[in-house]
Parts: sequence; C-alpha cells; structure tokens
Amino acid sequence: MARRVLVRAGGAVAVAALAGMAVYSVAAGLDRADKLASVVGVFVAVAGLAVAVYGLVADRRPDGGDGSGARVDASGERSNAVGGDNHGIVASGDGVTVVRQRARASGRSRVYQVGGDLNIDGR
Repeated sequence: MARRVLVRAGGAVAVAALAGMAVYSVAAGLDRADKLASVVGVFVAVAGLAVAVYGLVADRRPDGGDGSGARVDASGERSNAVGGDNHGIVASGDGVTVVRQRARASGRSRVYQVGGDLNIDGR
C-alpha cells in the first residue's frame, strides 16, 4: 500500500510541475522559459545521476541495500540457513523427499504451496 501511495504522490507532483511549467511559459514568454528550462534540466539530470549511483551502490551491499544488516545463521546437526533469495533446493535429513512446486497467480489471487503442515488464517 505504501508503494501505491508513493506512486500516486509522484504522479501528482509530475502533473503539478507540468502545469506550472505551462503557466510560466505563457506568462514569461518562450525565450525566457527556454532558458529557465535549460537550467532546471541540468539540476534534474544531476539529481537523477545521484539517485542512479546510490541505487548501484545499495544494490551491491551484502544486506541487499535495505540497511537492515539482516543475517541468518544455523547451528546444530542438519541445520540450514538461507538468506536472501533461494533459487535452489535445500534438503536436510535421511531419506529426504524433494518436492518441486510451481504455481501462477493473477489479479488479487493467492497461492499457498507447502510440502508439509500449513496453517492459513484467511487474511
């Protein structure tokens, strides 16, 4: 939900900026508006470059860039710990059966897949 609010707020800011530029262009004249747009464009480009560099640096952090520093560890016999994305199979124990599941959901649907006990509270 927070993402939806941010997207809508960003859209509202963009529409307001566009309307403001149109009003300024009419009031100040195209020559003066063109000069101002060039200066504003430079600042927007520099800000975009800064955000792109930040995104690259944050993406290369070991904690995924979220700053949480979340770490996982496992101890004991036949323990497994998976941090981040798991794109493989993790199995532990004698005579383990590997279960592969695939599902697709669209719209507002949900998919629950479990190779053992499952408790769903319906929310």
